[in-house]
Amino acid sequence: MALTNDPVFAQTPKTSGVEFAADTHSTDMDPSTTTNRSLIVTAGADGAIVTSLKYFGEVTVTAQKVVLWLQPLGTGDMFIIDEKVQAAYTMATTTAQDAVVFVDKTDPNTAIRLAGTDKLFMMHHVNIQGMGVAEFTNY
Repeated sequence: MALTNDPVFAQTPKTSGVEFAADTHSTDMDPSTTTNRSLIVTAGADGAIVTSLKYFGEVTVTAQKVVLWLQPLGTGDMFIIDEKVQAAYTMATTTAQDAVVFVDKTDPNTAIRLAGTDKLFMMHHVNIQGMGVAEFTNY
């Protein structure tokens, strides 16, 4: 982005999602590999702000770790920027499983700011179905 005196405002909000099949898990924690990490947000040329980011389990699950990875400028190694534990849950029609919340859209202080062309990936560590959903805006 060229240096100007013009104010920069976030653009139209976007929604992105990733669906994890039962065989997309990985326990690989090596930042130099890309084993089974799923791309959820690619920042625009001038960067982006992620205003909501959640992971939902879709089946009965033992406790598991859900991890966010950042790939600066969209190339090279990836680095862990956050991880959370999803509690064990038995699927039932009369109860609801809590989402794993990385960025709460009701709390602006939890937003993730990405530099231009950064990529944000998500992965989970138990062999089950799940999904991640993000809301973000490019600058």
